Amino acid sequence: MSHLTEAQFHAARIRCEEVVKAVIARIDSFDFRREVKEKIVKDFGLDKAQNDIENVAFTISYDALRRFDMIATRANSFLSAVQTYVAYNFNMNVDDYRKAVQEAAELIIKTGDNITNTALASTDDELLRTYIRAASSSKKYSTTEELLEAANERMIKSRTYQKRALENARIILLNEKVGTKNTTAEELIKRTNEETHNNAVGKAVRNRVLTAIIKIIKEQGFIVKKENVEECGDHAKISSIKPNGEEANFIVHMDGRFIYKFHGYEGLSCEKDIENFEEKFESIYGIKLDDKKIMWSNPDRLGKMAHQTINNKRIGG
Repeated sequence: MSHLTEAQFHAARIRCEEVVKAVIARIDSFDFRREVKEKIVKDFGLDKAQNDIENVAFTISYDALRRFDMIATRANSFLSAVQTYVAYNFNMNVDDYRKAVQEAAELIIKTGDNITNTALASTDDELLRTYIRAASSSKKYSTTEELLEAANERMIKSRTYQKRALENARIILLNEKVGTKNTTAEELIKRTNEETHNNAVGKAVRNRVLTAIIKIIKEQGFIVKKENVEECGDHAKISSIKPNGEEANFIVHMDGRFIYKFHGYEGLSCEKDIENFEEKFESIYGIKLDDKKIMWSNPDRLGKMAHQTINNKRIGG
């Protein structure tokens, strides 16, 4: 008997948790001073995020996930802006990267006057906000307009050194093979950071689901060795078998969606193992499996049932 099912479940809580973890890990990687890190964490609401995650009902909607993704987008935009500012304004062949990043980040913890704060509030462009801070730290301006003009001039001037900035971006991103054709340092850094973040979150979600699946099927008597877990790019495969020959195979995607097949069974023990697996999986996360779709189930038995139905209709006629 075989049973193949595709399942999607509300993985919003898992993804939200991993989004916050990924952003904080990125902030930690910059090795900011404690005061700088604390201000970044507070400004972007990361200090309250974990408590919010624990108190949101994820089974109702994905609104919470969208909210946390927005926090991640803002935080990553800020970090990309810091890196871009460094790429445009420092010489990576001379200046130490970490020192340059820390110098750029120090701008955000300085107390701004009303003119600076008004200028910062006038834009959501994190790179421009970085230049506003840089301009205001070097000179006192009498109006917000003057400060914005000076910040824009600084940003435009720095972009004239695009070739050098692109080379700096390669060094910053620690990848000499990063393509720089038809792009700017700003675009390159932003795109690379977004990809890095999304890949880290997706892989973390997938690995948590993998870990749960392996734990459950081992408890059900399946044998899973290291070589039975295969990395396949955007998904992973698990192959497992019981001593009596019953098998359970899984394909797990980055978003937590997975396909599972229980086969090699006799009688109804297949359904029992599946029910036990689903119940334990849902209890681990407190999240219901949903959108379950049986793609193929015991074709021999279904074939006989179809044949019997046809015969019954013929008899009834």
